[in-house]
Amino acid sequence: MLPDALRAAAAGSQASVAAGLDLRAAREGTARARASYWPTLSVSGNWQARDNEIVAIFGEFAVPTTQKNFFTAEASLTELLWDGGRRSAALDASRGSEEATSLKGRASVQAAQIAALETYLHVLALKAERRVVDQRVASLGEHLRIARDLYDQGLVARNDLLGTEVRLRTVKDQTGAIADGIAVATRTLGRLTGLEDATLVLPEDLPAPPALPGDLASLKRLAASSNPRLAALRARLRVDDASTSARKGESWPSFYAQAAHTYQQNDYLAYPNANVFFVGASWEVWENGARKAAVRQSEIAADKTRSEIGDVERVLDIEIDEAWRGFAQARRQAETARTNVASAEENLRIEEDQYKAGLARTIDVLDAESVLAESRFSLVNEHYTAYLKEGVLAAAAGLDLPSTFAGGAPAPEGR
Repeated sequence: MLPDALRAAAAGSQASVAAGLDLRAAREGTARARASYWPTLSVSGNWQARDNEIVAIFGEFAVPTTQKNFFTAEASLTELLWDGGRRSAALDASRGSEEATSLKGRASVQAAQIAALETYLHVLALKAERRVVDQRVASLGEHLRIARDLYDQGLVARNDLLGTEVRLRTVKDQTGAIADGIAVATRTLGRLTGLEDATLVLPEDLPAPPALPGDLASLKRLAASSNPRLAALRARLRVDDASTSARKGESWPSFYAQAAHTYQQNDYLAYPNANVFFVGASWEVWENGARKAAVRQSEIAADKTRSEIGDVERVLDIEIDEAWRGFAQARRQAETARTNVASAEENLRIEEDQYKAGLARTIDVLDAESVLAESRFSLVNEHYTAYLKEGVLAAAAGLDLPSTFAGGAPAPEGR
């Protein structure tokens, strides 16, 4: 069913896989930023071979200070004590980036669900069109039988048979094209949902679209707070603000402490092993204005994101308004098409009766049959257009699509 297909698209589509991998990478970035709060352990060692010993000269005395060949090693534990807030700002930026990545992934998954919804509805629309074509074949076949009987009685000309046969063959040719369309669309749906084509068994039709969860104003308010595209931009703005704070912190010195143990292979040293502890600071006092330029660059990026947020808010308002109007219009046009189907059926019956009585031409019957088919096609298209518009509306409002379509009104009376 439709909710199952939408859940499958959320779980197995390429967009879902990519979103999951992006989120994992963002979480690793947060773990990396959090690691800067812990001390770092470094181990180093080297072996040197010299052509001569290092010898110190004290007047007439020459005192060697190293051997020609020797080994040195060091293990140190370094802790950053304070860096002007750069470390905390980097962690805030990583957390914000993780949130933005999650929301961006949710938006891409919703887009994949909309694509799956459109393809799913396309398959069902083609199935409905195939039923309409079958009805046309049956109707034209019945009219051909009547025309042949009247021709055998000498009441109609042979062109009545020829015209009906041409129309019947043309309609029959549509069956193969529709079958091909269903096969291709089903394979596409399998790709979008991550399911095997053979496992996709879709229903023949859907009931009337479920009721919308609120009025237009409430959906717009919901979109302003829950739309994943908009929420992702707001998370990105927090990243930009954190980056600006980190750039400002570069103007302050960094303080750190280190505890180390060193060893040098040297027969001339009384203490080849040494334990060292020190506290130090580093400060780049002047860098020709590079830090101020970096701060301005981050502030400009934040201003750009704010502008994008305002634009997306306006875009969403238009999208929701358009989808709302499209949904209502599709429902109205479906009702009109349903009425037209009833009228076209009665019109075809009248034309067929008049043809039998010799009061109508074959072309009149064929035209009436064509009008009926167009009305049935219109009913199918408007029915599934309403579903698609409701899906676009729910996605823009940030609603869960499977839950939106999980319930529905009773199926419309089909013809």
